[in-house]
Amino acid sequence: MTETREMTAVEANVLNMIVNKGTFEEPVKAKRIKEKIGLSKRGLEEIIETLRVFYKHPIVAKKTQPSGYYIPRNEDERMAGTAPYRKQILTEQNNLAAVMSVDLSEYWKGETA
Repeated sequence: MTETREMTAVEANVLNMIVNKGTFEEPVKAKRIKEKIGLSKRGLEEIIETLRVFYKHPIVAKKTQPSGYYIPRNEDERMAGTAPYRKQILTEQNNLAAVMSVDLSEYWKGETA
C-alpha cells in the first residue's frame, strides 16, 4: 500500500523554485534554494529525494557550470542530468566488486591475531 499525503509547504516551495527558476541552460543553484527557503544542505537533499521518489518529479542536478537543479524538458536534458548519477553508481559497483573479490582468509594469512 502506497502512502499518500499532501506535499508540505517547504516541499512545494522547493519544487516551485526548480520549476519556475531552473532550466537546463540556467539551473537553480542549491545555495539559492537553501538561502531562500532556509534549508541545510542535507535538508534540501532530503526534500529533493522526496520530490523525486514520492511525488515523481524528474528533478536532476547539473554538475557542470552553470550547476544546479532543473526538470528536463527532453531526453537529451534528462540524459545530461542523470549522467553524474550513472557514473556514481558505476563507481560504487566497482568499489563493491573490488572489496567483495578479496579472499579474506588469503588476505590475512600469516597475520598474528
